[in-house]
Amino acid sequence: MPIEIGILKLIHILCLVYWLGADLGVFYSSYYLVNEKLSRDTRINVSKILFFLDQAPRISMILIFPSGIHLAKSLGYLNISYSMVISIWLIALAWLILVCVLHIKGQAVKKLALFDYWLRIMFVLGMSYVFLNIVINQPEYIWAGKKILAFTITVICGLIIRKKLRSFEPAFVSLIEGKDTAESNQILKMSIASSRPFVVLIWACLLFNTVMGLHLIQ
Repeated sequence: MPIEIGILKLIHILCLVYWLGADLGVFYSSYYLVNEKLSRDTRINVSKILFFLDQAPRISMILIFPSGIHLAKSLGYLNISYSMVISIWLIALAWLILVCVLHIKGQAVKKLALFDYWLRIMFVLGMSYVFLNIVINQPEYIWAGKKILAFTITVICGLIIRKKLRSFEPAFVSLIEGKDTAESNQILKMSIASSRPFVVLIWACLLFNTVMGLHLIQ
């Protein structure tokens, strides 16, 4: 196996492992975060663990795409130029820096957060076009097209989850400040509960892409 393909496979697999593994931790921790029977300090400590773990899926989501595209190109499953592969890597690395800055600075950089949101919208539109182009003009590469579509669905789910969690932040701030009420706690529960089905859908898409990658289905 060429060293290039071996390294790409390692990166791709590690991204899957950290994405799914950390996401399971976030999913499980969320039940403790909204548990009113626990003390405020306990719930705040749980939130710190949750927010830290949540960074792994964010990073993995960004790196799994260029490594997958590069791997598909190297193995002959995708017909694109290497200059395009390099461009995808550069964009992904810039996006990775943006996500890390947002994690460190938080709401202090709202314009960057908005830019990140619209960047994901543009990504969804771009990848939808790529998928349709493969279906119509390059059906011989439909294997890669299906994986791109599944990945695009995970990004869409992430955007929906963001929308579902809009009411979470003010309610969580109330908890931190010790001003939480029955209503704010209910908002915490409902916002997280409404986002969980889309988290599960993300897992399903990751499972589908894993099965496709292992060629367990054609």
